[in-house]
Amino acid sequence: MQLVEALNFHRGDMAALIGAGGKTTTMFRLARELREKGWKVLVTTTTKIFKPSKPHIDRLFLVDDLEALAHACGAIAAPVVIGAGASVSEDGKLLGLPAPWLDRLNDGKSFDAILVEADGAASRLLKVPGEGEPVIPARCKLTVWLMSIGVLGKPLDAAWIHRVEVATALLACPPGNTIDEERIVQLIKHRAGCWKGIPPASRRVAVINQVDSPEDIPPAVSLGKKLLACGAGRVVLTSYKNEDPVREVLLQ
Repeated sequence: MQLVEALNFHRGDMAALIGAGGKTTTMFRLARELREKGWKVLVTTTTKIFKPSKPHIDRLFLVDDLEALAHACGAIAAPVVIGAGASVSEDGKLLGLPAPWLDRLNDGKSFDAILVEADGAASRLLKVPGEGEPVIPARCKLTVWLMSIGVLGKPLDAAWIHRVEVATALLACPPGNTIDEERIVQLIKHRAGCWKGIPPASRRVAVINQVDSPEDIPPAVSLGKKLLACGAGRVVLTSYKNEDPVREVLLQ
């Protein structure tokens, strides 16, 4: 099964990727599949990502004017993956575009799909958003939240969780406690937790990533069922160590 099918991705969708444990890899894999379907795809960020290059994208635009971006992209024929950002930082990060710009691009139907990395996680396995995070465009029709199955059983500390100080405050427990299913569910259900900021009309898909071995599947399925009960429309288990990254799809 392709990722585009597993995520229930539709032509015309703008999708935001949030959380931790594989957002960028998932975004570029999805972009590749959509290009292979003949689509024109925009990949961008509202925060920052490493500057993308070929083979992940075909063209990259650094822009300070929305209309100029829309005009330039309008002349490019599909299939194509176009990257866009405001600038590149000294450390090689592509700095993002304002979320309202992406809403306007989506309204203008300049692309068959817009993929937005809307959260940063500093390469941790689980992310609890801080103030002002994530930065999801209001018109996102799909929000994909990611975590790594590898965080289960790890201690509650900064080595594994981005914004661990927020996590410990929301859980009302000290650092060092074991991260288990119930604590992840608590962080999902809390209004200031992992799923805060998702537009009300956006479809929610949870991706449990790094399900790399047969032993990872049972705990991922168990947690996935709890995420369905929390309001995810579907849960996708993935491993990018396989050519086909989709291991299983759980539905409500």
